[in-house]
Amino acid sequence: MTQGTELRKLQLCELKIMERFAEICDKNGLRYFLMGGTFLGAVRHKGFIPWDDDIDVGMPREDYDRFCDLVDDALPESYVFRNFTKGNEMTIYYSRIEDSSFVIRDFSANINRIRYAWIDIFPLDGMPNNGVLRNIHKFVLLSCKLALQYSNFSTVVNQDLPGRRGLEKVLIGVGNLIKPERFFNTQDCLWKLDKALRKYRYADSNQVVNFLGAYKFREMFPKEIYEKTADYEFEGKRYCAPADYDKVLSQMYGDYMTPPPDADKYKHHIEVIERDSKK
Repeated sequence: MTQGTELRKLQLCELKIMERFAEICDKNGLRYFLMGGTFLGAVRHKGFIPWDDDIDVGMPREDYDRFCDLVDDALPESYVFRNFTKGNEMTIYYSRIEDSSFVIRDFSANINRIRYAWIDIFPLDGMPNNGVLRNIHKFVLLSCKLALQYSNFSTVVNQDLPGRRGLEKVLIGVGNLIKPERFFNTQDCLWKLDKALRKYRYADSNQVVNFLGAYKFREMFPKEIYEKTADYEFEGKRYCAPADYDKVLSQMYGDYMTPPPDADKYKHHIEVIERDSKK
């Protein structure tokens, strides 16, 4: 796992990516919000959670799509924007900006991967206003995500992610037993998930969700949460997130001001292996 000086180097590299991301959004009038552990870090630590090794941001679907269209021309040479629609071998749904000059090894899944410093960019999507339709849509989304996870099981699924519930543990056990990649095509699964996520427009929905986040429907909130925002300090800069941080973080984490036990802190299993200082 990445700790100490090496972890801090990774965090600082990701902070530079975040600064460029925010500049692009501000220049083009695009909405974005700190999400998940990054939002928690801003509230509790005014920066990174000390043991965290990534940055998460979310964008309403319309802004997310516009960002995907324009970002390639706005990045420096060493940065790469990765999204499954761009033919760059992306096997997860949400997008990433990576700094290819900062190389890491990810050993959170069954098969180790070489990756780069990154920030994750998630779309925020609408949910049905009708409660019955909302429950049906939840089932559809969960089914699409399960198929996608199984299609990438050995390289993407974090086997030791803290806080997994009983059913998730069972599904992981099944995956380890049956080797499900042989039954699913990743690209087909990505496009099916894309179609499902886009079914209900953000603008028309009372509830919106960051379904691809680690907490799935615990990251579903009334849309008004994202309409009332504030700027939060994060590593000396200020970034936008929901003003009602207590509602968001309580729903996701419970007692969010109390740090977790040490066993649950290092969840990503990342090791810095090289940095190319020439880039």
